[in-house]
Amino acid sequence: MKKVDLAPLSPQEISEFVERQIVEYADEKRRAGHWTADEAFKRSRAAIQDLLGDDPGARGHRFFKGLSERGKRVGWIWIGPPPELFHLENAQWLFQITVDEKSRGLGFGRGMLVSLEALLAAEGVEALHLNVFKWNLVARNLYDSLGYEVYLETDSEAGMSKRLRSPPRQEPGRRT
Repeated sequence: MKKVDLAPLSPQEISEFVERQIVEYADEKRRAGHWTADEAFKRSRAAIQDLLGDDPGARGHRFFKGLSERGKRVGWIWIGPPPELFHLENAQWLFQITVDEKSRGLGFGRGMLVSLEALLAAEGVEALHLNVFKWNLVARNLYDSLGYEVYLETDSEAGMSKRLRSPPRQEPGRRT
């Protein structure tokens, strides 16, 4: 596994990342059969804009770049609050992890996830959740190897999660 440091994206890098995500998400939803090719890009842009709003940070979204030991960008990560329909407390949602094409297969994805898990655990986050398309076997194998567990499956996707730290213990008869 490669050691990877995480650094926040600049506003310009966030804009570039979001534009890339709109294209990738449109393609994934089209491939999953959720959206037609004609509507995918427009629906993807609307969905991501609705999620992020004008100020993603105010909504709890954070964007990082993964940096190799030499300081070279090897990928991107987007995390934020879990979708409300899941009713998850003290958790974060991994919306996207992307390893740059030239850096794939070298352990940087694993390094980025391990660094992210350590960061979130240090912040007191108890669990990291994500959704992965079933055909993305590389990502699925990575999540499986790092201890993520499937909690929901559909024809095209799997919901997975990993406990990062145990919730605080409560003394018997005592309320917090």
